[in-house]
Amino acid sequence: MLYALIPVVVAVVCISLGRRLSALVLILGYLSIEGFLKLVSNYNRVVHVGIDLVVLGVAASWALGALYAGRAHFPRLPWLWLIGLHATWLLLQLFSPYSPGLIPSIASYKVHLAAVPLYFIAAAVVRERRDVLRLFYAIVVICLVPFVTALLQYALGPASVLNLSPRAWANVSQYHEWRPFGTSPVPGGASVFAFLATPLAMVLLVVKREVKWARLIAVVGIALAVATFVVSGVRQMILACALVLLTMAMLGVSRGRGRAALALMVVVILGAGAYVGVLTFLKPMATEAVLHDPRSKQIWRERSVLDRLPTLLQGKTYLEARRGALPTLISRARRYPFGAGLGRTGSAAGALQSQFRASPGLGGLQTEVGWSDNFFADMIVETGIPGALMLTTILIGMMIGAARLARSAADPVIATSAAAIAGLFLSYLAMSWGSQPLMANPFLAMFWVFSGVLAAMRRMVLEETGLEEGAEAERPALTELAFRR
Repeated sequence: MLYALIPVVVAVVCISLGRRLSALVLILGYLSIEGFLKLVSNYNRVVHVGIDLVVLGVAASWALGALYAGRAHFPRLPWLWLIGLHATWLLLQLFSPYSPGLIPSIASYKVHLAAVPLYFIAAAVVRERRDVLRLFYAIVVICLVPFVTALLQYALGPASVLNLSPRAWANVSQYHEWRPFGTSPVPGGASVFAFLATPLAMVLLVVKREVKWARLIAVVGIALAVATFVVSGVRQMILACALVLLTMAMLGVSRGRGRAALALMVVVILGAGAYVGVLTFLKPMATEAVLHDPRSKQIWRERSVLDRLPTLLQGKTYLEARRGALPTLISRARRYPFGAGLGRTGSAAGALQSQFRASPGLGGLQTEVGWSDNFFADMIVETGIPGALMLTTILIGMMIGAARLARSAADPVIATSAAAIAGLFLSYLAMSWGSQPLMANPFLAMFWVFSGVLAAMRRMVLEETGLEEGAEAERPALTELAFRR
């Protein structure tokens, strides 16, 4: 019961903070530890939807406040019309003939709709260029917690996690090496925070010092993030982060700015130092802890998570792991072009298995269209081809808009930050073939946060060019601006 109170308290504090950047920072702080709370509370139902309660509570409070003040209107944001169309399509999916029931369908909105308000929240609280750096600084600081936790867990061995919750063994027993959880509910989950934080730390390195201790935090964050990558063993996250950093460097060089390339070299040097540190200090401690823990699997005693790194650039590894994705995608598109019912592939599918099996005439459908390792295939199951196309279009549109802004913005803070967001969204798109970044947190929540930051930076550019808020006839749509040079 105590764990169930935590998201409620966080929601109340966020609401009391009002329309401030600190409210968003607190939301993201809770997001970083929600996985740990799920684990130690044995997936308490309130904790399981904790971030959704916080986000929806803040959004509802702000909306009611705007209505009471008589200033309720939708802000002019990029792709707002398509986001609204996508939400409408999701509501219509409640009436799908393949629906497993009302409760699983509504529960699936945790994946599809609950994080969308973060788009509006981020766009509202990021008001100036300094706010962008403050937010990135705060995110890097927040991510230090899962980094340090993961590194300590790795060094201390299975006892550091298995004593916390009976669910920990169920989650880690399927792996061939001992991997730390960090503050996530799954082994290796801390690498997601490393993927998200490293580009933001690089932004803090590139731009001029406008936030106190920013570069020190960036250096520490990058070193710990790389160490977290190493002990987590999630190769996809390492490659995705490399893609983000290369994208940032290329966009910077295309503008004639060499600071991004120089920062990339700093990241490489810090990464090499972090790897040597893990190999020299943490690996011997982890090996000793695994050997002396009676609960350790035999294969953990024989293998180390660091053994996965030499296979990082072996294409055969990824082809074998993702074999069959294209036939699955084509089959689902042909059989269920308008979806096979909401809630069949997300977190609702795991929590409501008994209801799926009891669904008259449709229980067997779940075995055919369950969770896969492909975002596009799962989205077709959930929302059909139209829903998958709409969300993919939003992702690509945001990515192109960020790249355009990175190349056109005169302000180095906006240009560098937009380059980081463009790289992150490009990696989201690349990862979607072998995972579901837009169907799980913290990926999903951070997508909408970064999209809101992008919208805020575009607004800053418009204001700097002298376009006034009321000049609707003369101002180009922001979605149109995304495709302009």
